Amino acid sequence: MRKIILLTMLLAGTLAQAQYKADNVKYTTVFPEELCKTLMANQGYTLLDVRSQGEVDDTSAAEGLNIGHLKNATHIDIRQLPQRWKELLAYKDKPIFVYCSHSQRSRRASRLLADSGFTKVFNINGGLTNFYNQGIESDPCSGLEIVTTVPYKVISSKEFATNVKTGKSYLLIDLRSDSIFKGIGKIEKTKTEGHFTEAFNIPFEKLSALKTLNFPDKPILLVDEYGDVSPGAAKLLVGKGYKDVSILFDGMDGWVDYATNAEDKPSLKWTRTINYNLLPADEFSKMIDNKKKFTLLDVRTKDEFSNASKNTWQNIGQVKGAVNIPSAELATSNGLPKSKNTPIIIYGFNTQPDIFESAKWLKDQGYKDVSILEGGIWGLRWTAHNIKGKANLNDLVINVPAANE
Repeated sequence: MRKIILLTMLLAGTLAQAQYKADNVKYTTVFPEELCKTLMANQGYTLLDVRSQGEVDDTSAAEGLNIGHLKNATHIDIRQLPQRWKELLAYKDKPIFVYCSHSQRSRRASRLLADSGFTKVFNINGGLTNFYNQGIESDPCSGLEIVTTVPYKVISSKEFATNVKTGKSYLLIDLRSDSIFKGIGKIEKTKTEGHFTEAFNIPFEKLSALKTLNFPDKPILLVDEYGDVSPGAAKLLVGKGYKDVSILFDGMDGWVDYATNAEDKPSLKWTRTINYNLLPADEFSKMIDNKKKFTLLDVRTKDEFSNASKNTWQNIGQVKGAVNIPSAELATSNGLPKSKNTPIIIYGFNTQPDIFESAKWLKDQGYKDVSILEGGIWGLRWTAHNIKGKANLNDLVINVPAANE
């Protein structure tokens, strides 16, 4: 989720138009799980990658974005597409499947192509990220294959959990600082990450400073916070002669998202030090359906809550039934429940640090049942439009401005 927000901020001007309003109106959306079947039904198709050149070549400075590309895909950077779309005119009436990393840029590109007269445009929901998160990258079909130049493997949390469950053993190396690894860091959010109990904590700085390495001859899995440090460590180990090196896609941040939302909870031994809950979107939806009583707190700023943020991409409405008390105003607000037994669910835009600080503060004040809505309001909308079978989550969000629908 963190990567989606970073890309959105970097490409705010490019992504200013409505996010999902054109889905299955101007173009067709397809989930990665259904992509092979859809491709076979649309012979003569073209794959279009609209990410940056660095992402396609696995040379991006943001190394966590170097996750390969679909074999035989045509590439035009979304930022160049308004000037270069005519290069695709040969495919104007042929199937063209558009993808990026998280399907934000690809939606913009799909709409541009549809508005330019292309008649068979398909947006691949969730982008290449979804291939990894759903475990699809390890099961290519119909010639659909991810190719990459990185010298290590990239495995998702889902694939990692499945591999361990079926008996595969890894030497787990956690590259985070010792304070984050132990759950005693100053940033509350890092405490939600916890650590795998069988992992060895070797911060990246120490690993890179070691002159000699003597790890056991077994598969190595490198873990960091967001998936952006482990690529450098993996290259170091490969350079030292280790042949079976993998990184955990999106790091512990991605693991928390997977473990929170997985229907079958992973059996991996994993520990963390928090006294509040991370609430999956599905469970939150069921609580509403079952008319459970709780207080829903939106801890964004008043401008964000009221769709008046200067960053227009932050104006995405509210979750039904929410009361707005910004994080900075919790201590002076009269709007908190009088009873400390009242369940409180808090959310923000996504997973900003102040949300976790707010949860800790509420627990410190004696509230017994405090939960954070995993992924926030952005997560609800993104999941609803990009994960198969989750469209109902979109009904939980109201008052989205037309520009961001």
